[in-house]
Amino acid sequence: MLSVFICEKNRKYQKLLYSCIHNHAERFDMEIALCTSSPIKIIRHIADTKVNGLYFLELGDDAGLEAAKLVRRHDPRGFIVFIAANAEYMPLTFEHKVEALSYIEKTDEKTVRLKVEECMEYAYDKHVSRPHDGCYIFKGINGQRISCGYDEILFFETESPSTKRIILHTKNRQYIFYNTLGEIAKELPIGLFFHCHKSYIINVGNLEEDTIMELRQGKNTLTLPGEKTCLVSTRKRSGLLRLLS
Repeated sequence: MLSVFICEKNRKYQKLLYSCIHNHAERFDMEIALCTSSPIKIIRHIADTKVNGLYFLELGDDAGLEAAKLVRRHDPRGFIVFIAANAEYMPLTFEHKVEALSYIEKTDEKTVRLKVEECMEYAYDKHVSRPHDGCYIFKGINGQRISCGYDEILFFETESPSTKRIILHTKNRQYIFYNTLGEIAKELPIGLFFHCHKSYIINVGNLEEDTIMELRQGKNTLTLPGEKTCLVSTRKRSGLLRLLS
């Protein structure tokens, strides 16, 4: 998933950017992480959090360029889009060697919305086509390619025995796609994920100590972050406990 950051001092354009991105975020598997007028807030956020980001940064003074340089330092694979009142600022991005995905001039609302959507689509396509170490990549039910970090995954669940629809539970949301747990297990790293039940594959890295203790005491239900639960079959329990030990 791509995190989107908006830095714009003009309230009118900040609302416009937020509205447009919000309307298309789910389609492109993105979420708005921060919308602010302060570039410092964005830098603090990405300095403390490992993210893959799409950044819409206002360009009108040195602050925007300095923010872009710091974004590159903390998120070298991130996508930067500059927003400016006129085209005279564009040469500055080349002088300061800040690689940008695009440059959007503050013109009429329709044009800005169109360009923002184009940037989102391009960033999404580039993001999912990159080789992703530590990510599970799959196609959602609408055909879009989705990338999900292993550390974000809690478990995979079959929706029902009669369908091949899988529910992927992550720390922040759910995805539905077509596959089987058997095929998914072949794609996941051994030792991090475990096929604990005919209907579940869990990420053992997200099991908390209290849950592991309950498993050792004979409980067949695992509680994961967010109070989500899945089952462990009796015959799979010993294999899971060996892995955890």
